[in-house]
Amino acid sequence: MSNPSPDENAPPTGAAAAGSADAADTQAALIELANSVALLPQTPPAEGEEERPEGSIALPVIEQDGNRYIPVFTTDEALLAAGGDPATALRIPVIELAANWPADDLWLAVDPSAEEGLALPADLVRALPVLSRSGGGFGAQDQVGGDGDTPLL
Repeated sequence: MSNPSPDENAPPTGAAAAGSADAADTQAALIELANSVALLPQTPPAEGEEERPEGSIALPVIEQDGNRYIPVFTTDEALLAAGGDPATALRIPVIELAANWPADDLWLAVDPSAEEGLALPADLVRALPVLSRSGGGFGAQDQVGGDGDTPLL
């Protein structure tokens, strides 16, 4: 067994420290999201369309740059800014939505009309309930998009 040199015990500096801080910020944001309640826009069924079964929800889907997203909002204000109506929106725990994520090709768009909005791929959305229960647990390789790059809408 070798003894580490003093440099091996030094805290990261420069780009390494910034990357570590970004990863910690991303993880904290994901934990907060996982433990929050989101506003899911709802529209009434179109004329002639069947009523939805009791307890079912409609998942609105938006498309951008060839990707499909289910939009959710973190505040009434964010939903209003996107042109939605908080009075008709469904308030749903994010972990409930994530636990029942419908498809691998759908992303979750959080506050898509906001500058700080973000998009999460299906595999990360489905991991949110675990993250919520554990209070953390993503390693650097598991960050958003697998490379720490979160596409903003």
